[in-house]
Amino acid sequence: MTKLYDLIIIGAGPSGTSCAYNIKRLNPGARVLLLDKAEFPRYKPCGGGVSPEVANYLDFDLKPAIDSVCDTVVMVANGQEITADKYPLWMVRREKFDNYLLSKVKDKGVEFKHSVEVQDIITTNETPTVITSIGEFQAKIVIIAEGGRGKLAKKLGYAAKNTILAAMEYEHYTAESDGKLYIDFDYNDSGYAWNFPKSDGLSLGIGGFVKGKEKGKVGLPHKLLNYTKQFSVNELDKKNLHGHPILLYSGRQKLVHNRVMLIGEIAGCVDPLTAEGIRPAIKSGFLAAKVINYALAKNDFKSLVNYDLAFHKEIGSDFYYARIMSYFLNKNLKRVLPMLTSARAVNAFMSVFSGKSTYHEKINWRRIGKLIWKSIF
Repeated sequence: MTKLYDLIIIGAGPSGTSCAYNIKRLNPGARVLLLDKAEFPRYKPCGGGVSPEVANYLDFDLKPAIDSVCDTVVMVANGQEITADKYPLWMVRREKFDNYLLSKVKDKGVEFKHSVEVQDIITTNETPTVITSIGEFQAKIVIIAEGGRGKLAKKLGYAAKNTILAAMEYEHYTAESDGKLYIDFDYNDSGYAWNFPKSDGLSLGIGGFVKGKEKGKVGLPHKLLNYTKQFSVNELDKKNLHGHPILLYSGRQKLVHNRVMLIGEIAGCVDPLTAEGIRPAIKSGFLAAKVINYALAKNDFKSLVNYDLAFHKEIGSDFYYARIMSYFLNKNLKRVLPMLTSARAVNAFMSVFSGKSTYHEKINWRRIGKLIWKSIF
């Protein structure tokens, strides 16, 4: 007889491990299976900036997973440098950070299987069946946390229709760094470039929106090389160069499909203005765990739809304002950007990134009116 799990989670990134850990924290007796196609630790392209707010969703010490703390952020726009130093951010290497979260999940008693390709989910019965490269597994509830490159949700017709940001990142390993985080709008007219400092080097990257006819023509490798030269990186070693899509939040969408739920990036859980993904991913896993715990305790699986409501209230409603700002920046960067090139604006931006405030608090309708005016006149 096939073992019946309470929950199967597909994907062991931050959203998947957050969900698995919090389920076991709320319900230690829950039977949880976590699957991933990779073997950990594994490299993951990512700037690696993490808001300290993630500590609100996990009850263990995250310090062992933190590479360094960055106290200074420099925004570059129209040749000007604006510095903010009020809101420290954590810098992480994803291979270390994700593996640390996974270790905590396994300590909680979650069953983990790596190098597993999930091929399909059959939902004709009350208990979904997960078809994998090593066999079939059944669960009362299935979570898809496969990340932006995942194909399963799309195959099932569940994938959220999100804006795609094409990103390219280069890992430069060096002992020479000023320890500052740079966000630069002067190297790309449909996104920004970045430099995230690490204890052993720099994570240099650039991102641009993929829009219709421009698909495949974003020109990121050339733009990235132009950007990295200012940090004395004059050549890009292909083995340290990584391109990947980022699925930005693009509005309220259905994330619960009977007993199958989406969390993390595949749910569009990425800030549409900054492309920050780790904090909202961990938060989405936390929110899903609370809803799932109730459904299991009450044997009420119709209540899973409450995750849609919780996601919108706790994540999506604030991303709505970030999406407005992103729209105007992308539509007319040169006209709108001067509104952001002040120490006050940069500190406001960093207060949101750090979790100290929200977009709703910083982007009111008066500011939106100014954006509209700047875009037209």
